[in-house]
Amino acid sequence: MDTGATRDHPDLHDPVWDRAAGALAGAAAATALTGTSPAARSTPVPAPLARLIRAALTDLNAGTALPHPPPDPLDHAWAQALRTLVLTAAPPRTLLEHTPADRPPSASWRALTRTPVPAHDPARGIFACHHLTRAVRSAHAAAGDLTAMYTGALAGARWGFSALPLRSLRHLAADPHTLVTDALTAARGHRTSSWPHAPIRTGPSRRLPPFAVPHPLDDQVLLGNLDHLRTHPDSADAAVSLCRTHPDDAPHLPARDWTRVWLHDRPGANPNLHFALDEAAAAVATLRAEGKRVLLHCWAGASRTPAVAARYAAAHLGAPALPTLALLIRTVGGHLDNPTLARAVAALSGQDLPEAAAHLFPDGIPPRRPELPEPHNTG
Repeated sequence: MDTGATRDHPDLHDPVWDRAAGALAGAAAATALTGTSPAARSTPVPAPLARLIRAALTDLNAGTALPHPPPDPLDHAWAQALRTLVLTAAPPRTLLEHTPADRPPSASWRALTRTPVPAHDPARGIFACHHLTRAVRSAHAAAGDLTAMYTGALAGARWGFSALPLRSLRHLAADPHTLVTDALTAARGHRTSSWPHAPIRTGPSRRLPPFAVPHPLDDQVLLGNLDHLRTHPDSADAAVSLCRTHPDDAPHLPARDWTRVWLHDRPGANPNLHFALDEAAAAVATLRAEGKRVLLHCWAGASRTPAVAARYAAAHLGAPALPTLALLIRTVGGHLDNPTLARAVAALSGQDLPEAAAHLFPDGIPPRRPELPEPHNTG
């Protein structure tokens, strides 16, 4: 299978990398997902399971076959199923279906495949990727923490890092960035000069002037860009980042006050788009409820940022979604180069938006900030 991303210069917008990161992070988040409190902390992934996940992810360029199969047949079957899920997002036929459910590999496969996938209905707050959490909870109820972790890995491999509830990532025992780095290193090798090992867009020609403006409906939320995060550490107590970031971008922020969202500004690159937008908006609301001043940003602060800001206003401040989205695009001097974001914001409020530009700006698209590239090129 050609994923379009398994080459010397892989395209990290390809959902295969979302799913690779989701496999390791899903295992790490599993016990937090089963907790009765949103603040339940995760349990570290046991070393044997972490090794098994990394074995499944090793060198995805090599295709579906495991480069180094585990010696135990059941572990081999489980790791092979995990690898296939990462590469295809589809549960394969496997001997796990016919093995006794007295070991975590078998029990986790049953939890994954026998938990119904909910009908996707963004307007009602129901997302197909809710299957991830439901499968993990089913596994935990049936067989405890370890099986839940195995299930979290399988479900994360099916749905992706972007399908993990942000509240569970906030309470991981490990830094989410470290998990992403470990997973992608296994999957495509160590690339010292590339993300996630290094920050994105650090060269002078790839930087933007720092930018931030208050949200027009909540002046304790700043709408900005990545360079504002890097250069104005005292402007906010917390951040919700909608682009690829690196720990060096915000060493001033405590991990629990820095929510990092897997969200691309490219049509077709976000398999869990509605869920990711809704979760990002909820993360802003959670931080605000804790009394924090929040920087909501993406690379340029022009496309993802107004989309999430509009969802925050609609879901948590009672504002009308589409007029507010238009207001926010004007506020940040943004654009509609990626109308899938606007359509997803509309769908979350139960509205159709087939022609985003015509509906939001009947008198013509407002001018974008002069420093924004044309066409846009976001991180």
